[in-house]
Amino acid sequence: MSRRRQAAESVKSKPSEAAEASSREVLRWGLVGAVVTYLAHPPVGWSLLAWIGPAAWIAMVSWPQLPGRRPYRALWVAGLVYWLLTIAWLRLPFQPMTWASLAFVASYLGLYLPVFVGLSRVAVHRLRWPVWIAAPVVWTGLELARAHLLTGFLMGSLADSQYRWPLVLGLAEYGGEYAVTFVMVLTAALVATTVNIWRVDRRRAARRAPLILLGPAAAVFIPAAASIPLGMIQIDKGERPARIALIQSDMLSDWKGTAERDEEVMVQQADLSRRAVRESAEPLDLIVWPETMFRMPLHQRGEGYEPPRRLSGIFQSTPNYLAALVDELQTPVLVGVDRRVWRDLKPNEPPLYAELPEVGFDAFNSCVMVDRAGEVVGTYDKMHLLPFGEYVPLVDWMPLLRRVTPITGGAIPGAGPASLALPLASDAERIVRYAPNICYETALPHVIRSQVAELTARGEAPDVLVNLTNDAWYWGSAELDMHLAAGVLRAVETRTPLVIAANRGLSASISAGGLVRAATPRDQADVLIAEVRIPAAKSRPTTFYVRFGDWLPTLCLLCCTVFAAVGWRARRAAKAA
Repeated sequence: MSRRRQAAESVKSKPSEAAEASSREVLRWGLVGAVVTYLAHPPVGWSLLAWIGPAAWIAMVSWPQLPGRRPYRALWVAGLVYWLLTIAWLRLPFQPMTWASLAFVASYLGLYLPVFVGLSRVAVHRLRWPVWIAAPVVWTGLELARAHLLTGFLMGSLADSQYRWPLVLGLAEYGGEYAVTFVMVLTAALVATTVNIWRVDRRRAARRAPLILLGPAAAVFIPAAASIPLGMIQIDKGERPARIALIQSDMLSDWKGTAERDEEVMVQQADLSRRAVRESAEPLDLIVWPETMFRMPLHQRGEGYEPPRRLSGIFQSTPNYLAALVDELQTPVLVGVDRRVWRDLKPNEPPLYAELPEVGFDAFNSCVMVDRAGEVVGTYDKMHLLPFGEYVPLVDWMPLLRRVTPITGGAIPGAGPASLALPLASDAERIVRYAPNICYETALPHVIRSQVAELTARGEAPDVLVNLTNDAWYWGSAELDMHLAAGVLRAVETRTPLVIAANRGLSASISAGGLVRAATPRDQADVLIAEVRIPAAKSRPTTFYVRFGDWLPTLCLLCCTVFAAVGWRARRAAKAA
């Protein structure tokens, strides 16, 4: 090759090499933010880092332009790495689909980082918004989208990382966990702004530094201090607490149960319940078993349904067993159960069994409460179901999907929340209302908020939220901590005590102010007797968040829509020119 040709090739390669180097710079900043922010979450749990980790991403918002040929692809890679680290536990149920689920969910969630940077840059460079306002607005709006799209996924949010600091969470009473996240991103944006100024003018940066502490501190602690009397201080100290025994098995979850295993689960749960009665210094008000840990299905007749005589016995077997259990324990129970409501077969519906060609039933992931007299108080059916965990999406149109999931049937969502009332053992005139929820319903703010709002409007405001869950699928991983963190935030948002009965942990008692009063060790059979102090209704007003819902993130999402429209028009105009 001639020297002239070598020189020409060298000239051609330099822009490409420069672009690749610039893209690597974006990737480096993106990965720094990913690793630092990940370290704020369990299992590491250095929660302070969540206030500054996003600063590496926000710093790129202020750059005149993102360098490189494909900077947003580099940002997606950084987002992918962040989520692969943060929700690595998603692979743990040891099914081929769970690895695919981890890859799909992390790839999808990774898209939020380039979208965040892109929309924030439109707000800053096109609309002249200050970055410390643009960044929290865009981030909070996208979190609302993340809580709803593809059935919703909000675990691993910045606010979740602060669950050990109840005072920091006080803002959730006003704007949900989104308000906490807003202030955290605002703080990170101030850090990024100060760092950028420091690189140009250190004296000016020193003058701006107090804003990093004073502004967010005032935004967090003033509202939190105003709400302390509702949660952190025990109101009505003369009130007797509800004594709730939370039963935690050490049974591993299994896609394919057997009759022998079901019996083993039932025996262990009953033995632990007897232990709870023995260990309690005073009579218990309620014993709670986790999700699906009562292994006998609850069969009930649908409206207008008359079962064949050969089926009549199944409708009494589970109520009779529960009545006998309550009689032995002398304590009401709330147990997670598979509920089946029998009905006549729908048109074009395949029969359940060849010997019962005219019969069908609707299946629910449910719980049932039985009082001291052995009577069924009521049931609650899970309203927010997990795709490929409790039902198979689009299976009626694509039957092949049944082959890629262990789910052989499908549950249907419940019709609405339930407020199940029981008198206290120590004071029969004092009625306590328990509002159950199941599994990941506590991971989504709008689900629990809407349930509490609906019950309050019906005059059945809950005194205690009860989460029944089976987290044994995740082998004691960080998922347990993240699920507990979600429960803490739901308690603060509604200012209602919350207890969790979880198979293999973490079972816990959480105060109305978000303080984890007690929690079990993970992966062990245990009993937690929670003393839940319940303030009088007049001392626990409905929170701003319960009344007005997701007002803050909705406004932020509307701003994101405007930014997207402005950015699209600018891009279209640039192509036309």
